[in-house]
Amino acid sequence: MRTKFLHFSDCHLGYLQYGSKLRFNDFSRAFLSIINTAIVEKVDFVVLAGDLFQKRAIDALTLNSAMRGLEKLAQAKIPCIAVEGNHELAYYNEALGWLRFLAERDLLILLHPTFEDGKPILTPYERRQGAYFDPVPGVRLYGLRYSGSSTHAAFAGMTAAIAEQPKDGIEYTICIAHTGVEGVLSGHKGGLSHSELAAMRPHVNYLALGHVHKPFTFDNWVYNAGSPETCSMEEVEWTDRGYYLVEVDTSRSREDGEPAHIATLRANPRRPFYRLSVKVDHAASPVDLYNHCHSVVKRRAADLGINAKDDPTRSPLVELRLSGVLPFDRSGLNIEQIKTLVEETFNPIHCQIRNATQSADFAIDADQQLDRRRLEAQIVEELLSRDVRFRTRSATWTNLALSLKQLALTGADADTILEELGATMREQDDGRQTTDDAVDQTDAVEGRA
Repeated sequence: MRTKFLHFSDCHLGYLQYGSKLRFNDFSRAFLSIINTAIVEKVDFVVLAGDLFQKRAIDALTLNSAMRGLEKLAQAKIPCIAVEGNHELAYYNEALGWLRFLAERDLLILLHPTFEDGKPILTPYERRQGAYFDPVPGVRLYGLRYSGSSTHAAFAGMTAAIAEQPKDGIEYTICIAHTGVEGVLSGHKGGLSHSELAAMRPHVNYLALGHVHKPFTFDNWVYNAGSPETCSMEEVEWTDRGYYLVEVDTSRSREDGEPAHIATLRANPRRPFYRLSVKVDHAASPVDLYNHCHSVVKRRAADLGINAKDDPTRSPLVELRLSGVLPFDRSGLNIEQIKTLVEETFNPIHCQIRNATQSADFAIDADQQLDRRRLEAQIVEELLSRDVRFRTRSATWTNLALSLKQLALTGADADTILEELGATMREQDDGRQTTDDAVDQTDAVEGRA
């Protein structure tokens, strides 16, 4: 027996990511691209493992996108067999969710068992309801929708029920489930354990999963294709996600546990996301930091072949992450200036600057035996010396700060305060010029020597 099918999930139609209509359209474009692939590849059926929609309450445009794709499959006489995911389950007081609506329109075959005393009852798909469906002779598909906290019990019950089913004439079995698997994503708990999965393996040839946006496979029988579009910046590194194209031939040799199928993971076209990272620790000033960001951004754009004047329909989404310890006060960090740099270079539809920097530790070990004015001077000078912009003349800037404070406290007018500030600035400029002249003279003498 031979057959070919396509397996995908987590399309999240209707997601207005970052409030962008372009991103809304991108999710529809990815879905339709996969539908077109199924038709071009002439698959016998399509497996949709949940989360077709981003949310339970959808608008007309979102529903239209789903129906356009599913109607194409119907016209090509390719059945789409699906289960509900957590994003689209009907509200508890609603009898009809949107996937059920599509099933009522005969655009989906929506599988899920009924439960009696906690035990799943597996009935064939009839009158738009049932737990299993045979799309071609010799192939059977079972479906289990998202079950939340009951997932472990529901999956165990499904395993036991499938084991008890008669297998006359069935050469290849698929189970569709919307659930995670333990250990796939670090820090995420609650997925099925590998021992729970192993109990189903003797009875199922291909476990088609959805829910986790990262693609993964285990032991040539557990498959998760990931999300066709990028639902968050954390998904950027998973470049190979999209859908599985699966060719089944039950006459193939089964030596060494070789499966009866070949599943090929393919990445569908999608809008590019880029993540950049800049360490701030060695920037001596805000100007140095901006120059460093400029270098990183321009170099990355050149490596990627980015031209801000390229086709705007392929404009990317960009995140730049700043990390490390700032050697100057946070007020000197100009986030908007850096964002403008990224926007001018990449022409993105969305730019996000993540400020993960840390301020230097400004705890002061002050001498409590000093009088108030000298204690205040010590604290101010210590703070200024922590900032690389003021470190070399921290004493001068301390005197100026305290002088300006005193003028303000005694009611001096603005002109007087500005004159005091201007005088100090001129002295600083004169001092720097004198130092530069001395250095030039020293260089000239050494040159003659």
